[in-house]
Amino acid sequence: MENLIKVFVSIILIIAGFQAHAQESIEGIWLTEEGNSKVEIYQKGDNYFGKIVWLEQSTDKNGNPVKDLYNSNKELKNRQLLGIDMLTDLQAKNGKWYGKIYAPKRGLEMDVVIVSSGKDKLELNVSYRGFTRKQIWTRSTL
Repeated sequence: MENLIKVFVSIILIIAGFQAHAQESIEGIWLTEEGNSKVEIYQKGDNYFGKIVWLEQSTDKNGNPVKDLYNSNKELKNRQLLGIDMLTDLQAKNGKWYGKIYAPKRGLEMDVVIVSSGKDKLELNVSYRGFTRKQIWTRSTL
């Protein structure tokens, strides 16, 4: 009986280890599907966030940093895109991460569900008003 308990505890620890590894796998730098920006996903407290760390076009035609011009909040239209959290409040549940994604081109915050597709790919399912669009992000470096 004692050996059976040890085996059961070992199995539980192995499963917990796999789940912890799956949660860690979203951390890092990711190239968006369009290839025009990179987002660093990091953990803060119990949640994950994703900050824009690189933009293909980081300045406008006048050489000024690109701003969040399409944001529906007038107070945020003048902030720089580089450095903002594009992914917010991601929470892990059953191997998926649920939270919000901000789309600067549209100035919209939408629901997102992220699934890790191996160590180098993320599948993002972005939903807004009943429509869902899938994106694939690939692991990258700065």
